[in-house]
Amino acid sequence: MYEFLRGDIVRRGEGQAVLEVGGVGYVLAISASTLAQMPPSGSFILLTHLVVREDRQDLYGFAKEPERHLFRQLLLVSGVGPAVALGLLSTFEPAALASHIVAGDTGPLTRAKGIGKRTAERIVVELRDRLKKHGIKGAAGPGATGVRADAVLALCSLGLARTEAESRIAAVKGEDLDLETLVKEALQ
Repeated sequence: MYEFLRGDIVRRGEGQAVLEVGGVGYVLAISASTLAQMPPSGSFILLTHLVVREDRQDLYGFAKEPERHLFRQLLLVSGVGPAVALGLLSTFEPAALASHIVAGDTGPLTRAKGIGKRTAERIVVELRDRLKKHGIKGAAGPGATGVRADAVLALCSLGLARTEAESRIAAVKGEDLDLETLVKEALQ
């Protein structure tokens, strides 16, 4: 129903943003990835997805189309609702999440809030072929999604918030660093 909203950022925080569009404030649920891409203030565009339920209407916002597309694909999986889909997208970048699904790697998926072993297996079974049709390949091994992306995941597994992990990795200078060195530098 709504394709996107362009407006001024009134407030943004963990899991939620408020955009003022034409004098109306819209509350959108967002992932940690989208939050990391939003400036603290100013004008911004969020791609949207509206979920209508019997007793409420929830609006979800995404900084980029791949994230919204994967969110919509996840909603097609039996037992996966918007909160679980957003949790997965807050834990993984869209490319990394799709790569895990296509590779049939359920272990990492269970790190996301609300995802147990059975749900992870159901996601893989129901989405693997659909994502392959879109040209997404499974991980070829460590670093398939990039050493910096792997380093962010490593820092998150150590308990850092995703936004904190991303900012620490971005602050590390150097191009050809291995994963171990990159993580060590980010922790100093």
